[in-house]
Amino acid sequence: MTRDANPIAGRTDPMEERWVSLAREGDEDAFASLVRAHQDRLYHVALRLVGHPADAQDAVQECLLQAWQHLDGFRGEAQFSTWVTRILINRCHNVLRARKLTVPLPDDIGSAEGLPQATSAEDLAVRAQRRDAVRTAVLSLPFDQRAPLVLTVFGGYTHAEMGRILGISETAAKVRAHRGRKTLLSRLQEWR
Repeated sequence: MTRDANPIAGRTDPMEERWVSLAREGDEDAFASLVRAHQDRLYHVALRLVGHPADAQDAVQECLLQAWQHLDGFRGEAQFSTWVTRILINRCHNVLRARKLTVPLPDDIGSAEGLPQATSAEDLAVRAQRRDAVRTAVLSLPFDQRAPLVLTVFGGYTHAEMGRILGISETAAKVRAHRGRKTLLSRLQEWR
């Protein structure tokens, strides 16, 4: 089987493969290296999926614990990052199913980086309303649209990687991400 392409380097990382090999033999330091390499990206994805920092932290911790406990089940047919992100998606989905409530995303989502600072109270209020509208719209998407959108936009995954993470074809991943974008744009029409 072919391996996933590393989204940054375009190939698998031999050091990561070594860490996985050592971790499978019980080397906790090697697994800690894997955690350090992936925890920020995992948290970023979890936060956008569940919308609450504490829930995102819990999902990442549960994900990493599950990865450690089931590392012998990692077949190496994909990158470790793809495998562990799939575990994270399942953890996040469980959080959302259990909660069944809409919680706002953190304040930093939907902010426009690089824009000049607001100069008036009115500008600040409009920016806050826009940010809240984006937050609400993202969280209102059905999970099968939200997950692909979050993985591509906030996680930086390619459609092929997203398909492997979600256990669907690359074409289905593209379609779901497109539907998510389309739904999001329609829900944010008044802000365009």
